[in-house]
Amino acid sequence: MNELEYYLDREYKKLSLILKDAKIKKGERFIKAYWEDIKYFYQKGEKVKAFELVMYIWGILDCLYNTGYLEINPSHKKWFKDMS
Repeated sequence: MNELEYYLDREYKKLSLILKDAKIKKGERFIKAYWEDIKYFYQKGEKVKAFELVMYIWGILDCLYNTGYLEINPSHKKWFKDMS
């Protein structure tokens, strides 16, 4: 496993956990569309495309979390930047 695969797998697993029980108050359709794209490229083995989307969705989730539009499991807060 190379470095890209390691980080892609790690972040994919984190996002899977977060999105499983997150409450998205705004932009839910947008997030779900990107998540479906990530899963598609991940399963097809297109790792660079999947990794790009993983990083993009992390930025969106961080913004939603810090503006109060995303509620997450308290055990997942360690993966977010708290800008308050």
